[in-house]
Amino acid sequence: MDGYVTKRIEKRVVNGEKVEIVTYQGEHCDEYLVREVRSGRCSLFHKGILQLRWNEVKGVKTGGFTVYEKGKALRSEDWKELGKKERRSLGNCKNGVELVVEGNGVVYRGGFDDGISMKREGRGMEFDEKSGRVLRCGVWESDKLFQIEKECESEEVMIEYAIDEGLSNRNLLNRHPVYEGGYVLDEEKREVLRNGCGCEIDIKTGIAVREGIWERGELKESVDLFDGWYVKMEGNDPFGWGLAARGDLRVEIHSWNEWENVSKRVTELVIPSNCCNEEKWNVFDVSELKWLKRIEIGDECFENVDEVKLMGLNQLESVVIGKNSFTKSKYRVGNDPNRHFYLKNCERLRELKMGCWSFSDYTVCEINNVDRLEVIEMGALDCASNSFCTASELELKSEVNEMK
Repeated sequence: MDGYVTKRIEKRVVNGEKVEIVTYQGEHCDEYLVREVRSGRCSLFHKGILQLRWNEVKGVKTGGFTVYEKGKALRSEDWKELGKKERRSLGNCKNGVELVVEGNGVVYRGGFDDGISMKREGRGMEFDEKSGRVLRCGVWESDKLFQIEKECESEEVMIEYAIDEGLSNRNLLNRHPVYEGGYVLDEEKREVLRNGCGCEIDIKTGIAVREGIWERGELKESVDLFDGWYVKMEGNDPFGWGLAARGDLRVEIHSWNEWENVSKRVTELVIPSNCCNEEKWNVFDVSELKWLKRIEIGDECFENVDEVKLMGLNQLESVVIGKNSFTKSKYRVGNDPNRHFYLKNCERLRELKMGCWSFSDYTVCEINNVDRLEVIEMGALDCASNSFCTASELELKSEVNEMK
């Protein structure tokens, strides 16, 4: 053992087995070797914790050795593998024993045939040796890649393929993608999972059919696509598609996290009752949703929103809001000078409706340039509205006339 300077050799009998105990001096003074005389098994300890184990025949190392860390087995390797450009060992992982192949800048971890030939067999993964990034997942047969299940294009994007049982897809033309997008490596399961934003792909056309948000393999939200588009189109010339050709895209939002990922192509925005009441949601601004036609908000939503901006929405036709929304003063009147409502430059808007007690603590209401507005409805026949009832400013303006 290079670098080890023997201090003393003792012979003892432990559990009926004759052993030699070798202690060392210098930098290895905290280590000692236990050699079983009859079996030839050698065990190297550091302060009583096993570090390395192997077998000897007449003082010559034979077979393989096992490396330990904190007393836990890490890997087993043949002495003959040392110094080779490609090294093979058996690693200890929570799912069982796996083959580890290192060399040529790539590390393989996965299934194998047996501990003698140590050939890649079954499912496995390849990693970049320097960065540790996953390169691909697949199935190996007789030490050769047979099927590619997933390819990681970068640290952010992977492509997942459909697998036909018994058929190889090593040839590019035999690969049929079903997903492209974000991913995460599950270290314990040794599996790459969909994670973050991505698209599901039609295996026949190669066109995305759905865009979604995944969390460790579980789909959290999604939007259907039509030939890769957010909306249905007519005709074959994209440059001939105008606003009239666009279909409707209805999106239902329940929380701030969903709002952050809402498509800019949405035409109908729906907020169910008792949603979107997070403390950090202080501004409700839909000005960037230029295709929006209808806004429908249920009861008791957006209680922490201080400012509402419905501005420059040329397609907006209808805004309907339920009871007790946009207020912290449920079933009562409040007076908060920091709470403002703005509805401006929505040239197609025909109706604005809100239920009782909504905006009951807002002090500013400005409605400008909504010349096609036919209905403003606040409250109901059987209850008082109390919307904007303490507003210091309540204005309805247009380029044609003004009313205060």
